[in-house]
Amino acid sequence: AVISEKKYIRVIAGAGTGKTETLTRRIIYLLLYKNIEPKNIVAFTFTEKAAQCMKSRIYERVRQLHGETACAKLGEMYVGTIHGYCLRVLEDYFGYGDHDVLDENQEMAFVLREGWGLGLKNVGGRYAENCKNFIKSVNVVYNELIDRKQLEKKAPDFHRRLERYESLLNTHKLLTFGRMVALAVQELKSNPEKLDFVKHLIVDEYQDINHAQETLIKIIGSRANVFIVGDPRQSIYQWRGSDEKCFENFPKYFKDVETVMLTNNRRSVEPIVKVANAFADMFERAHYKHITPVRKEGGAAIKVEFDTPDNEAEWIVSQIEKYVNSGRAGYGDFAILLRSVTTSAEPFIKILKERNIAYVVGGKVGLFRRDEAKSLGYLFSWLWNDGFWVENPWDWSKRVKGDTLLETGIELWCKVTGIPISSINRKKLVAWKNKVLSGQFSNFIEIFHELLLVLGYKDLDPDNRLHATIMANLGRFSSLLADYESSIRLGGNKPDWEDSVKGLCWYMNTYATGAYEEQPSEDIRGIDAVQILTIHQAKGLEWPVVFIPSMVERRFPSRNTGLKQKWYIPREMFDVRRYEGEIEDERRLFYVAITRAKDILCISYFRKINNMRERSSFVDVIERLLHTISPDKGLPVVNISSSSSDEEIQTFAAGEILTYLKCPYFYRLREIWNYKPGFVEALGYGKSLHYCLRHASELVAGGMEPEKAIEESVENKFHVPYAGRKMKENMKKSAKKVLTKFVEEYRDDMGKIEEVEARLEFPVQKATITGRVDVILKDKNALEVRDYKTSDEVTTFEHASLQIQLYTQGLQMIGRPVTQASLVYLEESELRNVDIKKVDIENAKKTAEKCIDGIMKGEFKAKPENGYCEHCDQKKICRWGK
Repeated sequence: AVISEKKYIRVIAGAGTGKTETLTRRIIYLLLYKNIEPKNIVAFTFTEKAAQCMKSRIYERVRQLHGETACAKLGEMYVGTIHGYCLRVLEDYFGYGDHDVLDENQEMAFVLREGWGLGLKNVGGRYAENCKNFIKSVNVVYNELIDRKQLEKKAPDFHRRLERYESLLNTHKLLTFGRMVALAVQELKSNPEKLDFVKHLIVDEYQDINHAQETLIKIIGSRANVFIVGDPRQSIYQWRGSDEKCFENFPKYFKDVETVMLTNNRRSVEPIVKVANAFADMFERAHYKHITPVRKEGGAAIKVEFDTPDNEAEWIVSQIEKYVNSGRAGYGDFAILLRSVTTSAEPFIKILKERNIAYVVGGKVGLFRRDEAKSLGYLFSWLWNDGFWVENPWDWSKRVKGDTLLETGIELWCKVTGIPISSINRKKLVAWKNKVLSGQFSNFIEIFHELLLVLGYKDLDPDNRLHATIMANLGRFSSLLADYESSIRLGGNKPDWEDSVKGLCWYMNTYATGAYEEQPSEDIRGIDAVQILTIHQAKGLEWPVVFIPSMVERRFPSRNTGLKQKWYIPREMFDVRRYEGEIEDERRLFYVAITRAKDILCISYFRKINNMRERSSFVDVIERLLHTISPDKGLPVVNISSSSSDEEIQTFAAGEILTYLKCPYFYRLREIWNYKPGFVEALGYGKSLHYCLRHASELVAGGMEPEKAIEESVENKFHVPYAGRKMKENMKKSAKKVLTKFVEEYRDDMGKIEEVEARLEFPVQKATITGRVDVILKDKNALEVRDYKTSDEVTTFEHASLQIQLYTQGLQMIGRPVTQASLVYLEESELRNVDIKKVDIENAKKTAEKCIDGIMKGEFKAKPENGYCEHCDQKKICRWGK
């Protein structure tokens, strides 16, 4: 497969057979032996983590085979998700550079805000559920590329709401994940030549693509070579549009396809492979050759039966402790994989907490499994006089209300942090509530910071592992607040705080508690903690020891499989079976879980919880291949295979380097723990100035006079999403004045622009640095790199110069003859030259390497002596803030 000369190649890669290695070798072969330029290769991965893993291997192999200098151009190759690539295509070729992207949480907050106007209150059922069903139905339209005329004919009400929804997105210049792919397909169908530079397309996890993504691949593949890898036995994302038939149909769409099968499993020991093969024989579809075990070491596939879930959890945690205490393994060598974290994680979390064992919870309810997040949820709900908290999402009759919210919130905080809340601070909490409702704060982050101070946040020690986890999850909670606030403030809306805290209470209870994952406290792979994950999250990962507990009927396979759902699209317009699930989907999911284990696979179940439970029918199929052990026995003693010690290449934006230079602790808060800045109405002004200047540069390149280009760009493209009408008009006038003055003073430079928003990625140490150069000017054969700065960017000239010097290095590494560099302060219309002599570039590189080294080593000591505290948006909650 790696050296095949065929234009279209399909690789069927069984679990653990070296899929990533095959993809990596194919890319290395194209780069080093076929001399394909990196910019002519595009590689799609299913997740950003998979992209980082592949990128690391590519850099390492190229470095080993051809040396450091050969890595210089690798950043020109796209390795990332399909969504990320579609966004890049829309920004670079189709005028979407001024748009923001809503993630799924932000999209839900947006629809909750706009749903009343869309008529979602009047379709029966609970409003929040209607909003979820609307988003779900909209994504079906995008995933399946449903014909709009047919949709209008068969579902006129939904079609009208969809048109209105897209109009709102356009007004606010917003993109969603689903819409990005559909828009890219729409644009490329009319302009396929935009991607003529792509000579080789590599696609990982092809069994998990949807029809819109398949159409994108067909468009690119009509001109480029296509190499796909996948395994229909591991197709587990049907519920969000994936269709394993895309993999099977690949040879129908492309001519003369070569199919190669990878069957040698190098991950798992023989007993585990036998279990996987036996279970795969159950599949109604996707019958492929068995995987073959390569490893000869001993291992085990076992089964254990327990009386209750608590017994099961206690035994599993005890086995983990024994292995770790014996020195045979670390906590990070164990995974507990669940069909649902919501239904099955609680007993494990409880015991891990009691025994003070580090753990990470995945799944969409992860954040609110943490008491620190739940505590803040209670206290923010208490702000609304009719506030409530729903402990059990299946039983809304039992809500916590009134001052019980306050008392429970305090109790949870004290329990998890060990910080006592004195009677004085209780009074301060009442005062905090009164200040919120009387409008004494300007945004939710200010409210959040004030609450943290009252709760004694500054007593938390970021160097204490337990405290660091708490602080990380509080950062995630600030993201929740920012997501909610950004939706209610769009268009310049001023908050009515009573109404705003009411909306927040509903947002948390109807959506956020089941949607936000916890925030990892460390910025490293393979954190030494027990992983509690859904099987969907475990896809593509592996562990020496894997537990698959709670294998009882109605949990696995899930009782919700095949359950009829509410859609606003007629069911006959799409393959509803895929989205609602069937038993075959559950089988594939269990197969994925089995094949994550390297040395020990432990499948377990319990007999009763409230009433008797039948064990899963899936266990019956493989029982003969599982060694049964009694709960009074321990796991068999086997040699645990070492976890991969390969150091992955990390990618840093140039701006992240500057953040670390300002203050390493600020970097930790902002980049790792995700603490958000407070909301300001002028947010987006600097970005819009940049975009207008970019657009004007393109108009000038097309022959328009600079002043006219500025006028047209500001008139049509200037956008500040959170400013009210009057403020927006004033800012627009200011933008026109600033940019007009700039082009009058530097008119000649507008004619020298060779490239705007030039993307860069180049290697430094064990990392790559990414960035976008505002403008590259060309004068004869020499290039000048230029960056524009605005007043809302708090960056010193020295730091901004470092950024320019790093960009210069990246361009010079790929042979671009940069001889000058400059910074322009737009409001002052001031141009300052930046030194880019060899010694300056070398010093910039050393500074960046030192920062990257500090980040990778986890060195995040606060540095108030750097003088940034005055400008820091987290200074109120920083124990070192000046």
